[in-house]
Amino acid sequence: MNCDKKILYISEASYLSVLLLACFVKDDAARTVFLALFSLLAALIVFFLIKKRSVLELSKRQVALVMGAVAVILVMAYFLSGLKFGFYRTGFFPSFLWKYALPIAVTAISVEITRSIWLAQKDRLIAVLSYFSFVLVDILLLTKSNAFTKFEYFMDTLGLVLIPAFAANILYHYVASKYGALPNIFYKLIFFLYPYVIPYKPQMSNSLLSFARIFLPIGVLLLIHTLYTPKSFVVSRRSMRIQTAITSFLMVLALGFIMLVSSQFQYKTLVIATESMAGAIDKGDVIIYEDYDGQHIENGQVIVFERDDATIIHRVVDIKKINGVMRYYTKGDANEGMDSGYITDAHIVGIINLKIKYIGYPTLWVRSLFG
Repeated sequence: MNCDKKILYISEASYLSVLLLACFVKDDAARTVFLALFSLLAALIVFFLIKKRSVLELSKRQVALVMGAVAVILVMAYFLSGLKFGFYRTGFFPSFLWKYALPIAVTAISVEITRSIWLAQKDRLIAVLSYFSFVLVDILLLTKSNAFTKFEYFMDTLGLVLIPAFAANILYHYVASKYGALPNIFYKLIFFLYPYVIPYKPQMSNSLLSFARIFLPIGVLLLIHTLYTPKSFVVSRRSMRIQTAITSFLMVLALGFIMLVSSQFQYKTLVIATESMAGAIDKGDVIIYEDYDGQHIENGQVIVFERDDATIIHRVVDIKKINGVMRYYTKGDANEGMDSGYITDAHIVGIINLKIKYIGYPTLWVRSLFG
């Protein structure tokens, strides 16, 4: 192994080792500052010790401008969604600029310089190890210290940070290997810093936001690949139609799935966590229900309602109209007795349309880890 290879492997091993140690830093602000200083130091060491090889194409400046423009458009689209979902104030303070925004900016720039130099070496092992290293940087940078204390916090972190970090770094690795650090720097600075300079955010659900963070980087990658990768062969019209049809079908399927799990549209999903409806709806099933908006409810219908801060899926077994108010009496199919009291239209959340067997078990298993 020559000297350059040794330096390359030692630098990557050292980088990953320090990141693993950073996992034990509990204070969010301290970890952010540490990552900034460490990333900057690592970028300087890599820049001066590892031989730089140019792998940049002539279109690198165009790609940088396109990725910056795409990031701006996506952020604008995110805020325009607030016209539907509404806005909330984030508790923005000027101190966030130097406490979080500046360290994050330094980290983003340093990471992309390091990434572009490492990938320019055309070493597969370094490419793989650096990918996981930079995923870990994003996770450490964006994960809160309480992320694993409750099931709800863990699921938010999984959907908003962990999985998106893997998706985003596929984009960053692809772009850095072909066009260098600048396009990624433009893109990341816009995406990472806007929460610290705009004190309002749309009230978009975390599930919908997580899908956006997972799929958008892949969409940007496909856009860059389509615009700037030379076509070396001609695709027949028939093949193009088939590819277009498949892509359209998958997009519609993904959109439908996103609409279901986001809880922002007319149809929503719930995982069944108890055996109270066993036989009709079992534990681990996922139900799809329609928002209740005054629809007629019949005896024997399974509904979703809220009571005592709990969401319940039970069957209507009796309906009475007293003093002009509809009273619904409910019961779980597997329960011996009826639910105590009654509910009214104000308690009803939705009407069951469909169930899907067993696919909710992974969610229940993860929830059980948190007690």
